[in-house]
Amino acid sequence: MIGVLGNIQFKVSFDGTNNNILNFSDLKLSGGANYEEHKRRGLKPVLEFIDLKTDVVSLKITLRTDFGVNPLEMAKKLNLYKNTGEVLKFLLGNKPVGNGEFVITSCNYGYEYITNNGLVRNLDVSLSLMEYTKVIYENIEIITKTKQNTEKQIVNEDFNQGAIERWYMN
Repeated sequence: MIGVLGNIQFKVSFDGTNNNILNFSDLKLSGGANYEEHKRRGLKPVLEFIDLKTDVVSLKITLRTDFGVNPLEMAKKLNLYKNTGEVLKFLLGNKPVGNGEFVITSCNYGYEYITNNGLVRNLDVSLSLMEYTKVIYENIEIITKTKQNTEKQIVNEDFNQGAIERWYMN
């Protein structure tokens, strides 16, 4: 077994009479981080790490009838995953890719070989997956201020390096 996406098993097997080949190519995983840039007068800005972006995976699959795969049935299954938003386990061997859970965000199909009776014999598929992250609820402290404690700041026209007058509302 090469890997698994949902209940689709990628494998290569040949017993002498039957081919059963379902594999992918051009697997790419990308991720990133979000930073906030804080500008400073007369100095270079300072970067502050905020959080991580979700991982994105792209891959190509060739579905061929001579490899023991029904291209239209497999395309139907992939579309069902995409259209229902089903969260899929994605493994290489027995190890998860990224956090191991992804959703299909796009499927693109290239009909490469069709017989004269309309039978699709070869279908090239490009998939885009996005990492699925669970919603985490945390207790969030909410600060409320009464009207008596609200602070109002007024900045003068000749504002100079943070000279702020503070007025308190009653």
